[in-house]
Amino acid sequence: MWDAKVEGTFAQGHYKDSARQASFAATKAEVAKCQKYQDLQSNYHLQPVAIETTGVYGKSTAPFLSGLAKKLDVSGDPRECQWLHQRLSLAVVRGNAASILTCVRV
Repeated sequence: MWDAKVEGTFAQGHYKDSARQASFAATKAEVAKCQKYQDLQSNYHLQPVAIETTGVYGKSTAPFLSGLAKKLDVSGDPRECQWLHQRLSLAVVRGNAASILTCVRV
């Protein structure tokens, strides 16, 4: 099973550490997901998927997504992996835009 989360890179609890280390917030979210589902890990393989609002992947997310893209490759096109990453990046950008637009009065 896998559980996805987009973590705010510039959230008050992350921005100082995120400035020092790339993927800090996403990796922290991965660890939190593993702790949350620790009881299920004896029967299931858990893969947390965490992406920061800046688009940076967590440490275990990047290799997982690359492997997933290879397994999902049905077209034989070598760009399949890039397309998966692009779709995820667009989802993050759309989420960021929606977040900003809810705060702006028009």
